[in-house]
Amino acid sequence: MQDRTIDSALLALRKQIIRNKGEGLEHVEELLRMRGVHMPRVLPPKRKDVAPRGMMTAMLLEALRDGPMTLREATAYVAKRRPELEPDFAYGRTLRVLVKLKAKGLVQREGRLWLAP
Repeated sequence: MQDRTIDSALLALRKQIIRNKGEGLEHVEELLRMRGVHMPRVLPPKRKDVAPRGMMTAMLLEALRDGPMTLREATAYVAKRRPELEPDFAYGRTLRVLVKLKAKGLVQREGRLWLAP
């Protein structure tokens, strides 16, 4: 087995132990130190509430095609399609996307209503 393969396997095992709060981390890290392998920081797993790029924009533009909506109605529309989002997070995220869309000229705001021109 090549050294590179062993190093990669040990790094993958270290990442798995850290993310799953498993046992034996000190042993794996000692092996890596003995082999002179740099141990990069292990990032937490990707959050489950993260949407693919542009998903919120497309969802809100679709919602506003049906007619004007208040921010709360738009948030309810998003929450129905993304049940994994916390309600407060969905509200804030919806507002941020609508403000960005307004800056780009893709939506307008009249009083409390948001509408697609």
